[in-house]
Amino acid sequence: MAIYKNISSPTTTTLITKGGNRAGGIKKITIANKATATSNEILLHLDDGTNVYTILRTDMPPKTTLVLDDNLNFDSSKYDLKITTSSVADITVIIK
Repeated sequence: MAIYKNISSPTTTTLITKGGNRAGGIKKITIANKATATSNEILLHLDDGTNVYTILRTDMPPKTTLVLDDNLNFDSSKYDLKITTSSVADITVIIK
């Protein structure tokens, strides 16, 4: 089952919760910056409560989409999958 998240403020959002009902077997993550004029710094990371492991850190220009589809599996009993955004740009995240 896919996960869909819309984010419109500078915040950290948990996409997959440690120990939750969604396992860490991920085939693809799509991140879209739907804003027409605002760039956004994106940080996609794993968090075990003590350490943060960065998967991706990038600046996304407006009206762009990033697709990650390689080596995305992780142990969801040990880590939260989180995304941190830096601006009010309209971001959509889809996890399949």
